[in-house]
Amino acid sequence: MGRIQSLISLKSLFIILLIALTAFTHLFRIDHTYIFHNDEARDVLIVKKMWDSKTPILLGPQTSIGNMYLGPIYYYMITPALLFSNFDPVGPAVLVALFAVATTLLLFFFGTRWYGFTGGAVAALFYALSPVMIHYSRSSWNPNLVPFFSLILLATASSRSRFSWFLFGLIAGIIFQLHYVALTLVVLVALVKLYNKFNLYDLLLGLAGFLLTSSPFWLFEIRHNWVNIQAFYVFLTNPPTQNVPASPYLSRLVANFILFVKGVIGSSTLSVQQLPSFILLVGGLLSILAIFRRSSRQLSFYLFGTIIVVSILKEPLNIHYLAHLFPVACLLLGSLANSSRRFLRYGTIIFSLYLVCFFVPTLKYNLFVIDSVQPVRARELATYIIERSGGKPYNIVGTAGTYTTPVEYYLSLSSTRPSTTITDLIFNICENGPCPDNDLHNPNLLASGPTHPAIAEYLGHPQMLDNKLSLSEKSNEPVSYGTYIATYQHNPDRM
Repeated sequence: MGRIQSLISLKSLFIILLIALTAFTHLFRIDHTYIFHNDEARDVLIVKKMWDSKTPILLGPQTSIGNMYLGPIYYYMITPALLFSNFDPVGPAVLVALFAVATTLLLFFFGTRWYGFTGGAVAALFYALSPVMIHYSRSSWNPNLVPFFSLILLATASSRSRFSWFLFGLIAGIIFQLHYVALTLVVLVALVKLYNKFNLYDLLLGLAGFLLTSSPFWLFEIRHNWVNIQAFYVFLTNPPTQNVPASPYLSRLVANFILFVKGVIGSSTLSVQQLPSFILLVGGLLSILAIFRRSSRQLSFYLFGTIIVVSILKEPLNIHYLAHLFPVACLLLGSLANSSRRFLRYGTIIFSLYLVCFFVPTLKYNLFVIDSVQPVRARELATYIIERSGGKPYNIVGTAGTYTTPVEYYLSLSSTRPSTTITDLIFNICENGPCPDNDLHNPNLLASGPTHPAIAEYLGHPQMLDNKLSLSEKSNEPVSYGTYIATYQHNPDRM
């Protein structure tokens, strides 16, 4: 009895320390390090528009492949966080970080249940200390929530209850709206569940759950003549032409497996030091050995099944395309750390400890040294524009290569918003140097605009092509972190 109580006490102490460690790695200085660029600004601007109009939108973020959009569930998720933070964009970033803390605890819970205390501890600690997994947990972006929901999806795989099918459908509908590539895991988990037990009624329950959480997406499709489905069909039948010829499928397969080992396990894309070659060798070997262990065979199916499917895509993958494999990687290490074979068990533990030690300089740099200038710069640019406008109507534009959405968001919080019709006062935002003189004579200066249809008529500037503008420059000044703002006077009488 005393031994059981001591084990319970040890487990409780570990959970407390795990929460403290994960909260630190995911929340420390998050207000100084979170990313606030075009995508992040677009998302909070859309939430602000929904709040102002009291009308939910049905269209989510645009994908990076083809002219397709996701469902809007991410916007619904971050709305309470943005409201709670009084519209400070750090609020949604904190929400994503809290989801990561919950993911760590669930990894320990499920890992302990499946692979014992050691397996759960290794899985949870790896997620809590992996630089790449931390990086994708400290900013507001729709793929960053994929690991949390992927882990819940994994937990439904071995359950044969009908509720697990309904839960599977609910989570699948959410993942469907967070990132399309993560649907690979949905299909693989569905195959495992069907292999364990095939029942038409269960399938219908799963479909009902999927349609329930993804219903805003389908409502948009019905109302707009199935535009996303048509775009997806066009992408499949006529994929975009590559500037560089795609490598053979087998080469992509190997490259994507290496990306998993180096990028997901080794955090090579964020490391401040060169990743030793033996990490690639050992990490790859452990991933392959997991195939031959019964307890990790299912995880191996998810890993290699994903690699096989995503390698169909002909362009090089970014790490966030594999975000649904983050919990798979952690659980694989946890499974191997609980192996009955001593060389595999101790080898995995030593390898994991080495990686954690290797991560320390990167963690130190990312948590203590880095400062994100993006929100600071956007605020300062917005303040400059408000002061220089003097209460007069104005437009804002950006020179080629400059995104204006972060500035637009802070302007949306003021009582002096940019006009959506052409005005006599135009502010041109230019990153990395003074605004070029040829912008004064650029007929397409007003051709760019908001990056999402939901805000096209809400904030920003008129999207006009081939305008015969008559502009004169009043000033061209550095404002914040190397970003200039040129103030133009529009003289329609001279046209």
